[in-house]
Amino acid sequence: MEELVKRLKTESIEGDIFSRRGTSVVVTFEANKLKSIESSESSGTGLRILIDNKIGYASQYGIYEPDWLLEKAKATANIETKMQLPSDISIKEEVYDSALEDIQIESLTKLGRNIIDKILSSYPDVICNVEIGKDKGETLIVNTRGVDCTRKKVSLVVGIHVNRIKGTDMLDVYEETVVKRLENLDIDKLISKIFYSLESSENIVKPSKSRLPVVFTPKAVYVLLLPLMSALSGKILLMGASPLQDKVGEKFFDEKFTLIDDPSNHEGLSMTSFDDEGTPTRVLSLVDSGVVGEFYFDLHTASLLGKEPNGHGFRGGLGQPSPGLTNLVINPGDSDLKDILSSFEEILVVDQMMGVGQGNILSGEFSVNIHLGFLYRKGEVVGRVKDSMLAGNAYNALGNIAGLSREREWIEGSLYSPYICIPELTVVSKG
Repeated sequence: MEELVKRLKTESIEGDIFSRRGTSVVVTFEANKLKSIESSESSGTGLRILIDNKIGYASQYGIYEPDWLLEKAKATANIETKMQLPSDISIKEEVYDSALEDIQIESLTKLGRNIIDKILSSYPDVICNVEIGKDKGETLIVNTRGVDCTRKKVSLVVGIHVNRIKGTDMLDVYEETVVKRLENLDIDKLISKIFYSLESSENIVKPSKSRLPVVFTPKAVYVLLLPLMSALSGKILLMGASPLQDKVGEKFFDEKFTLIDDPSNHEGLSMTSFDDEGTPTRVLSLVDSGVVGEFYFDLHTASLLGKEPNGHGFRGGLGQPSPGLTNLVINPGDSDLKDILSSFEEILVVDQMMGVGQGNILSGEFSVNIHLGFLYRKGEVVGRVKDSMLAGNAYNALGNIAGLSREREWIEGSLYSPYICIPELTVVSKG
């Protein structure tokens, strides 16, 4: 990379070089038995250059060839920009747990078997699929203005999928956890949530009416957040397509709703002090007590909009940077979940859905299949709701929140959310 930086400086070309390499181990159990153990390695380098206020970009997997990268980047320099590269930033960031880094395949395999044995000891009629993956990665960013940043991370993902068939009824329950420290791995908590879902699914019930209050578990909250996440993207703002572009500083959501993006949160999987362009990250107040706050930008979109970069330019693989988020955090409420549930005669708790993210996301409209939902009456679960659809508008729902729980959970390591109760949504059931 130093050679390529020198080459750019010699030719008076500004640019940055992004390198990513990683290793992955995945242990998979299918139908209660070990199916596969896979190990993989990947590496690649991307070169972005600025010539006459135009961006050129090229990338190459494996061992890169400096001459080839520079030639291809020059050939693609046709994207108009006003961006300026960051300068004089040197950060070495390591998010490493030695116990997690040193864990061997044999231990991961044993962990998977133990999970299945625990579940089958209580529910011998179910089928268990377990996937355990350890990822270790390193990201390097250097540019011609003195940026030299390195990020090293290791994480462990445990996903459990349980299937139960009774006659014509098929039940699927899925739980997942992501940790950066082995000591934070709580398999018993994960299994207890699966057991609760299995126990609560013994009876099949239907809501007594088509309009009723709904609680979204942290796992299900994304159906409400996806439109907001898209609408606050600098890329969508640049396109003139954001429904929130004229709402900054206005109270658009319920005052109980506060959402931030916190790259400094040590519990979040995406904790980082710099983005994939070498720009220092900072906490963004996306919604503050219902008031629309900040949009998030990469360098390019910020420059075209005349905005200050805010350290949210991230890359998918070796692609060019685009606006991205890190650790989304929703402020908790002041009620226990059990109190929220018991405050309604009848309430639906939605945990898993199918069809999330389909259709016109920006409009906020959603119509999804309830893959796993439970009906509560007077605070007690009475059974599982199936063959039903949930419909509404995310903006309207977040504009009228009945309650937020004190309890919060991390989802996929990137969302820390309470349970969110919406006073009324449409539920359509078959039969």
